[in-house]
Amino acid sequence: MIMNARPSRLKALSRLGLVAGALYITPTLLQLDNAQASGAISLATDALTVQECSDCHPAYSPRYLRAYAWQKIMGNLSNHFGEDISLNEPTRLQIEEYLVYNGSRPRKIGQRISTKKWFVREHSARKISSKAMKKAVSLSNCTACHNVKNSSKVIDRRPNS
Repeated sequence: MIMNARPSRLKALSRLGLVAGALYITPTLLQLDNAQASGAISLATDALTVQECSDCHPAYSPRYLRAYAWQKIMGNLSNHFGEDISLNEPTRLQIEEYLVYNGSRPRKIGQRISTKKWFVREHSARKISSKAMKKAVSLSNCTACHNVKNSSKVIDRRPNS
């Protein structure tokens, strides 16, 4: 009888492990939108945000940063990573509200998308030639290497041919 009990315990522990793993990963999976789930990079959908933020770089989806990071960025537009991109106050507030409301849920991360693990992995020196980097000038210039679909929806992860 003891011999029969062990496989049952092992089976029960295996099932418990699967359930625990599923419960652990579910919140992360639920935060993915269709673009992210397909492997593409999603962009902002708010018209004003796209208009104001896509002159120099793609208007990144608010989900890439947490609310506090967006507040820090929008609170210091006179020094936006070394550039003065000041906006009039109503425009700044409207964009900040959109970014903060739609930002990722709290967890301590930095302000730069280019320092996130997935970004570093996808844009390592092995994957980007020095010629491509020279053309792009900055890692924030996604459109130098990637096609933008629907101008405010998705960046194709595959480099331009």
